[in-house]
Amino acid sequence: MKPAGALILAAGMSTRMHGFKPLLEFHGRTMIGRVIHNFREAGASPIILVLGFRGDDIKASLAGEPVIFVRNEKYASSQMFDSVKIGLRKAAGVCGRVLIAPCDAPLIRPEVIRRVMESEYLMARPSFQGRPGHPVLLSCSLTEQICGYQGERGLRGAMESLDLPMETIQADDPGIYLDADTPEEYLALKNMENQFTNW
Repeated sequence: MKPAGALILAAGMSTRMHGFKPLLEFHGRTMIGRVIHNFREAGASPIILVLGFRGDDIKASLAGEPVIFVRNEKYASSQMFDSVKIGLRKAAGVCGRVLIAPCDAPLIRPEVIRRVMESEYLMARPSFQGRPGHPVLLSCSLTEQICGYQGERGLRGAMESLDLPMETIQADDPGIYLDADTPEEYLALKNMENQFTNW
């Protein structure tokens, strides 16, 4: 399996959540801790974390973890794709390929991450019942093209603009696209966590 780093996006302000998403509890860890654990279990290295709002609190919660931190200083006025660009530029200097995922998707299973890592394509992503999800795998050779994209739909739009083949990896559960933007979604994730007692 070709190695790949992981780029975890955690710069947002959690405006729709009654709490700070990265530090909410999930399956015995913080949300961000669980996501990092899943990628590390899959063999992703290095782990790059894009911080913004309450970045120092996240760093403190991960004290001792071998994580590379970068900051989106304009987190309050920028979009997630801006954090992707910041992280991707950092990744391009330390790894050849990178897996990209948000910090609030703790149900992405290590075995799914490993299967995406096995792709030989420049771009790959998992899909469940026809719906794509995370993590997205990118070759860091695409960094300048991705970061130079000025169109709509963020990373997805940038990837589609390249007109390159993308491998779709069939996943067997919806954890690839389930996240926690609202309290209701967080509770739904919590209700599902017990089925993953082997993590």
